[in-house]
Amino acid sequence: MSGSTTKETQKIFSRVGVCLLGTAGLVAALGTASDAQSGWHPEIIRGAGQANPGPLHPAYQASFPNGSLDGSVDHLGAGPMVPGDPLIPDSNPTVSALPGAVVVSIYRPFGLSPDLIPSESIWATPVHFGPGSVVRISATYRAPVGPLPGGGFAIGLVGRTGAKDDLPNETRVATTINVRPGFLVRLNVPFGSTTPTNMVLPQAVKDAIFSTSDPQPFTLSLTIDRIHGTGKSVLKVGDKLFSLSFVLADFRADGGPIITAVGPGIAVNSNGPGQTASVHVRAFRIYTNVGG
Repeated sequence: MSGSTTKETQKIFSRVGVCLLGTAGLVAALGTASDAQSGWHPEIIRGAGQANPGPLHPAYQASFPNGSLDGSVDHLGAGPMVPGDPLIPDSNPTVSALPGAVVVSIYRPFGLSPDLIPSESIWATPVHFGPGSVVRISATYRAPVGPLPGGGFAIGLVGRTGAKDDLPNETRVATTINVRPGFLVRLNVPFGSTTPTNMVLPQAVKDAIFSTSDPQPFTLSLTIDRIHGTGKSVLKVGDKLFSLSFVLADFRADGGPIITAVGPGIAVNSNGPGQTASVHVRAFRIYTNVGG
């Protein structure tokens, strides 16, 4: 699950993913609804891109007991996760506690420029993933609520430069569940890829995620492979997997900035004036080949 002066695709999600899956090896990294509630399962995950870069080790876990943002596993020395947003006035970024989850919420003020997209996220920062690193981040969500059927909001998972404030000039890569007008729902890589890519989700998956009576947990995973310069987005809903592979635009194997903040969030774009969006975040994990 933040900016208006970066590239157009970054403007669309610089606030959409900061403040806003496949192979058998990937499935192990995602976690089911029971995983999100039962604690840390320290698998070693193999494979992360078009070629096998070696094992990825569990490096960070937050499962939010009583809404706590502390990491139950923290081999990266990042400390507790921290809320952060693009600092848009009157957007009311909120993180509130539930047993075993946090609710991340954001409001879009009336009259806000279409270039500004308010969002709220929780971040693991500082982290340090540069060229030669491979990192897989995943978050399990439940019960997204937003402007329907008009659309205009997204649940996202982001890796970027910077710290907790999700400023528009930060470089980022993100994957989202994007809800568009007419209740068109897509798995999306809106920026951070050389060619933005997306996939329209089937009606049954959309109904499972957005059910008002029995919303199903879903897990987004984002792999950033700075050995091969590739990325992969994966969505898991029940026993269904959907994935998008792409080439990294900025966080390359041979250069580019250091990723210093990763986390899940939610945002509302210009199709939802005066609207609030929220989602329960039940678990967040980092697997990596460095620092663990």
